[in-house]
This record gives sequence, structure tokens and C-alpha cells, in this order.
Amino acid sequence: MGCGRVSAPEAPGEKRSERSGARLWIIAACLLYLLWPGAARAQFFSPGELARDHAELEGDENCSACHSAARRIEDSKCLNCHADVARTVREKTGLHGKTYAGKPCASCHIDHRGRDHELVRWDPGTFDHRQTGWPLGGAHARVECAECHDSKNERNQPTFIGLETECASCHEDVHKGRFGLECQSCHDDVNWKSLDLRSFNHDQSRYPLLGKHRQVKCAECHGEPPKYAPLAFQACGDCHEDPHKGRLGVECQSCHDESSWKKQLMQRAKHPGVSLSGGHAQVDCKKCHDRGNVRPPSKGERCVSCHEPVHEAKFGPDCARCHTDVRWLGLPEALGRRVHQQTQYPLTGQHERTPCQSCHSPKLPAARRFRQLDFDACMDCHRDVHKGQFKDRQAGRCESCHTVAGFAPSTFDGEDHATTKFALEGGHRAAPCQSCHTIPAPRLDWQLKQQECADCHENPHGSRFAREMQNGSCGSCHDIVAWDVPKIAHETWPLTGKHRGLDCNQCHDATEADQKAGAGPSYRLAPRECEGCHSDVHLGQFQLSEPERGCADCHTAAAFKLPDYDHEAGTGYALDGKHSELRCAQCHPSAALAGGQSTTLWRLPYDDCKDCHADPHAESGAASQAGGAQ
Repeated sequence: MGCGRVSAPEAPGEKRSERSGARLWIIAACLLYLLWPGAARAQFFSPGELARDHAELEGDENCSACHSAARRIEDSKCLNCHADVARTVREKTGLHGKTYAGKPCASCHIDHRGRDHELVRWDPGTFDHRQTGWPLGGAHARVECAECHDSKNERNQPTFIGLETECASCHEDVHKGRFGLECQSCHDDVNWKSLDLRSFNHDQSRYPLLGKHRQVKCAECHGEPPKYAPLAFQACGDCHEDPHKGRLGVECQSCHDESSWKKQLMQRAKHPGVSLSGGHAQVDCKKCHDRGNVRPPSKGERCVSCHEPVHEAKFGPDCARCHTDVRWLGLPEALGRRVHQQTQYPLTGQHERTPCQSCHSPKLPAARRFRQLDFDACMDCHRDVHKGQFKDRQAGRCESCHTVAGFAPSTFDGEDHATTKFALEGGHRAAPCQSCHTIPAPRLDWQLKQQECADCHENPHGSRFAREMQNGSCGSCHDIVAWDVPKIAHETWPLTGKHRGLDCNQCHDATEADQKAGAGPSYRLAPRECEGCHSDVHLGQFQLSEPERGCADCHTAAAFKLPDYDHEAGTGYALDGKHSELRCAQCHPSAALAGGQSTTLWRLPYDDCKDCHADPHAESGAASQAGGAQ
């Protein structure tokens, strides 16, 4: 046999010792991982600390917020947090949507290099703004970044993203939108005050150029250097001297227009002060202008200067408020209603909507149509629909029941009804008028002779209470406040205990005969014994065996359950000793009877000890005899 080297057999505990040591190292490493502070523990598997902006994501449990399962950085996860950047990428605007479109986020923004590492590194002084799609030219090139980029993103952090390119997004529109949004049509970004007005349309301004104004050079109105705002232009006198020295007012347009100052266009319809249309159109100028055409008349300009007032009502001297020189009579209805408040009969309520001709009838002579009208009483205009029923009540004046706000509802209320032969009390106060005054043609009949309960209300009791009806009618039992509130003393069968809280119909219900006859509940001959209303829960135990007992022997009206029971007096069996501690159900069990009913057995057929207890001595004696036999 060849000589081979045979290794010595391994000691039995050697491998077990090595495995135990490995386990200890693993346990120690885990304990060290758990006991390390949060920041240190986060670096156990991490390549390095996150930057300050991402510090809230520190920890192995947050890796999936940026990394995929393959430990790659997903752009979609970056854009989920940076929604403002995602918007520019999606819309293909700005730096990320144009210059860096399609470029991975991690190619520029590298993390895990410590808290002080800057994720965004750029030099504002050397940054080429053309990369954003908005080159900075002219005056914009001298503007500091923070003057435009002063907003914050959804994470409440300063951002350079989201600015608009329209002028109005940064600059106030001093023209308030009158010239549109294309500021470049007049201005450039080199010098805002340097204007190119060759294409400017003056019709867009608040003062369109007409007539001779179209030939005027800009500098004649706007000066040199030009001034565009504020500039007065509301009146001709803002630019032109008034040769009349204000004698003809400031409305130059009444005689002149933009086509020619020298051409006078004086029209009677545009006469300042007083219109010369209608009747005044026939009057010669000299008849009024006694001091020359350019000076006001010596009599003045009011109507009363020439015309004598004809109204008795105090409408004032300003006749033009109601009349015009075109139509002196036949005034508009709205005007007549407005001045009617100054007459002796102001219009209120329904009268405000009444047609004028209803009172001022065209059939009346003109001298009486608006004057000498009777209006002291309603009957002067309205007919008496009650046909004299109330002639003895306040002289039949309508105001005692009605107002001008409307004929209905009437102001006649419960207190007024108390002045009649039938005062309204209790439930009658809530009854609608037509429930008693039922004659409809043409108006309700307000004078009624029926005043007894039975005249209006049906008697559901028939002849049962004839005696009471003769003595006090329905009111002997019922209260006028409500029909279901009784006034019964219940003295023949006093209500005590639980009976006090019962509704009447729980005992006095309508019998089958009453129901067939359409009568109400039977209040007489109601049962007075317990058995007449209550079922026997004991199923005849106390009636079928001696001594016979009634409900009142054990129970009271206060409560069905017995608060205390004298067992010895009631049964002849005193509960002494341990028996006094027993519950009733331990001796009185529940028994099921034929028909599915069950009840507690209160009357027991036994009362000896052996009926309930086993004899402990019988078994002991037998055992003793057995021992003696052995």
C-alpha cells in the first residue's frame, strides 16, 4: 500500500466553535447598526451623506424615493418631486425644456457627497440666458437676476422657473389695456421712453382725432419733449381759448365742431340752457335775448320766468322735471307716479301699481280729471263687497280690517274677534276664517248664528253624554285649547301609580260595535278590574288552586314588580337562615306549558326539605354498614 498523508480527525467541538464565532460577529454588527445615531446608521449601506436639500430623504428606507430596484436614478422620480421642472420639460420651455431636454438629471445633479455639497452649481455672472429661450437684450441685460426671479416653487423654495415672457407679466401697463398687449409695437427693450409712433392708431386712445385735429402735429398737444400722460382733453377749453369768456358755457360743441371753428352750427335743439324744440321753435331769438344773442335773457332761464305756475301742489319752479317743450300734457306714467307723492294723496301699497286711468278716468272732463277728485274714503273709489254687513262697525270704514297693501289678508285678528259675540279662544284662534265662514258667494258670510260646538263639530259619542250636553255642552269634558285635552276628574275610578301616565285610549278604546257604528271610544262601562285590561302572566295559577288570589293581593298600581314580599304571610313558609339568601328562581323555576306558553311556578306542591335537598346521611350510613361487613 502506498503511504499517503492522512489528516488528523477534526475535534468534535472545533467547527461548532467557528460557527458560534461567526454568529457573534453578525449579532454584534446588527447591534452596532441599531445603536448607531440615525445619520451614522444611514451611512451603513449608503455611499455618502445626502446634500442639505435632500437631507429629509436620509436613511436606507428612503432609497426607493430616487433609486430603482437596479440602484439606478430614475428621472421620473426626480420629476415627481420637482413638479416645476417637470412642467418646463413637458412644455419644452426654459433651460430644462430646451437646452437640457432629454438629458438625465443625475448627469448634472450628483448627490451623496456630503451635506455641504451643492446640487445646483452655476455662476450667474457667466450664465448664458439664451439657453432658456429668452435672451437678455437692451436694458434687460443690466437687470440683476433677483429683480425678476423672486418667486418660490411648490416646495416653498426660491426658483428661477415659471416666469412669463410677456411685458405685462413684469411691468405695469400704464395704459390699462387700451392699446392691447403688444408693447413692442411702440416700445423696445433698449429704452422704454423711446417710442416709435408711426403705426400708432390714435383712435385707440381716449381721444380719437377727428376733423382738423388729424392735421395737428403731435408736439402741439403733447409738447417737446413729449408728455403723454396726464394730459387734459375733456373740454375744448383744455387746449383752446374761449373767446366768449365763459358767457355761453363750456359746451363749445353746441355751436362748433372739429371740422371748422369759424363755421357756426347753432341748432335750436342744442341751445344751451333752454331747449328750442317744440313750442319754443316758433319763438324769435330777440323775444328772449333782449340783451343780444351771446348774453342770457334778462328774465332768466327758468320756465316760471315766462310762464305762470298752474299747479296747486308744491312741485317747485323746475317745470322741466315733468314737462318738455315738445309735449306739455300727457306726461309719461312713470313720471306721474313719481310726483304723485307730492300731492295730497301719496300712492302706497297696491295703489302704486293701479293704472292711472282707474282714478283719473278719461271720461271725466279735463278740469276734473286730475283735480277735485274724492279720495277721503275707500268707498269713493271701491264698491262695498260686503253689501253693508259692517255698516254699524266703525261707520263701515274699510281701514278697520284692510290696508292699502292688499285687500287680503285681513288685519282682523283674534283680539278684534273678541269684540264680536264669539270670542276666539284656544284652538279656535288657529282655525282659518273659511272653516267657519263657509258661504263663498260672492264673499264669505261674516255674520253667523251658529255658536254651539255641535253646530260646527261632529259629535262622535252619539247620545251617550246627553246629560252632559244639556248641562255644559262639549265643554263639560273637553277643553277649548285642544279637543284631546280632557277635563275629566276621573273621581269614580281614581288614576294612581302607572295609570296616571296612560293615554285615555289605552283603556277607553272603541269596541267593535262602536267601530261599526262610526262612534268614538267607549268611555262608560270600561272594565275596572285588573283582569279587564291586563293579561294574566301567571296563567291562572292563583285562580285554579286554593286559596284564590287577585292581582291586588300582591301587586299595586305603582309598579308590577314587587318591591318587597312577605313570604311567610303570603305563603305560610318563612324564609329563614340560608333560605333568606336565595334568589326566587332557585326555588320557583320557569315551566313550559302546552301551546308554547311558559310561566314561573309560584305555587309549589311541596314544602319539605327532602323535596329540594338530598339526604346526605343515607349514603354515609350505607358506607358504614359496608365497612362493618368487611
